[in-house]
Amino acid sequence: MSDLVHLTNARLAHGDQLISGDLWLDPKTGVFLPPPNPAPSTSAIDLQDRIVAPGFLDLQINGAYGFDFSEDSASNHNGRSYTERYRDVRRKLITTGTTSFLPTMTSQLPERYHQNLPFLGPSNSRDPFNGSESLGAHCEGPFFAHNKMGVHLPDAIHASGTTSEPKRVLDTFGASNLLNPDDGSRLGSPKSIPSHVRMITIAPERPGALDTIKQLSQAGIIMSIGHTAANYQQARAGIDAGATMITHLYNQMNGHHHREPGPLGILGGATDVNSQNETRILEQAMDADVNLSHRPYFGLIADGNHVHPASVLLAHLIHPDGLVLVTDALLLLGGQDGTIDWLTRRLTKKGVSVTLEGTDIIAGSCVTLLQCLNNFRRWTGASIPVALQAVTSRPAAVLGLSHRKGTLRAGADADFVVLKEESVPGQSTSDMVVDQVWKFGVKVYDQSSP
Repeated sequence: MSDLVHLTNARLAHGDQLISGDLWLDPKTGVFLPPPNPAPSTSAIDLQDRIVAPGFLDLQINGAYGFDFSEDSASNHNGRSYTERYRDVRRKLITTGTTSFLPTMTSQLPERYHQNLPFLGPSNSRDPFNGSESLGAHCEGPFFAHNKMGVHLPDAIHASGTTSEPKRVLDTFGASNLLNPDDGSRLGSPKSIPSHVRMITIAPERPGALDTIKQLSQAGIIMSIGHTAANYQQARAGIDAGATMITHLYNQMNGHHHREPGPLGILGGATDVNSQNETRILEQAMDADVNLSHRPYFGLIADGNHVHPASVLLAHLIHPDGLVLVTDALLLLGGQDGTIDWLTRRLTKKGVSVTLEGTDIIAGSCVTLLQCLNNFRRWTGASIPVALQAVTSRPAAVLGLSHRKGTLRAGADADFVVLKEESVPGQSTSDMVVDQVWKFGVKVYDQSSP
């Protein structure tokens, strides 16, 4: 009797197509396999034409189900430790289809990063029942423009000063949290290996930021520009220095103007800028080809609150291959409407909206990637396989993990979701529903099970 798992009669998400076919995987190694020849005598699992997609990846999630990744990891909550609550959140999160994620810390004072980041680094275990897998932490802040803080802690951002040179950044996060000390490489070497931190969001216009972006990106850390007052040229300089991502496009950055396009203008791909012209008008010959090869990926929060549906569609039309859906979810994901304490502040949840108590300032979201995916399809008309790329292959590409995550190819980790379509009255697109979730080749969630 073979130990391999054979799934049949499925629609497999490959690129921009759904392809009818079979899938083979090995639960012992936790990876997908090529079709064996000859095929072993094993009973196939009939998926009855349901969709199989790679597991979802969330590159920006601050917490969920009553737990915040930035809270004090040294204290207990109702007698339960930080590690216990973190484990429980991962086990709940995976039932939504998110099989991997970057636990995101908001702007904090250095001691909190030093304390928490070792807990949030890449998961070492391949136990499928540990829940959603951390691929490394995302440090969103504190090196922001002081007028683009959002709801991040002002004390932490002001404590970071106005500069972002490499030494200041390393001291804030802790050098051992950024680079693996066992690697022996020095900062700036392409051979360096990231430690607990996988991504950093930084405002590129701050003095020293470009050096930091260059050195840390060469060390393998994903650098993303965000919470920034950068104009087009400053944002472009951040990308040229090595940033490959824009954090939650539109939110906490300068808006688009036809003479000063801001960070949004980078998605168009034009790079020929006349630096002598104070209005920064693009200087291109009428017959010149626009360079589309040097465009970043960008996160987009499709919760119906952060970004207008028309703006979601616009970003998709400008640079469809760069769009990555993220949740920016807070501890209120999975909770009831009401007001709760959050770090040193209070948040109010009403439906999908989360604001600072008594204000209309958006504080984050309380939606899943699946909800963002369904919203995105409804607002853009994107096909199912095209929309799925925004939560699978594209975030995997951002992280340089296309060989392991976000794909159903042989040799990749067997993390996947089984989806069914549900029609919605008055809606031209169907909604996706998570029917099953598999992690490392083992089924860890089944909607039909009690």
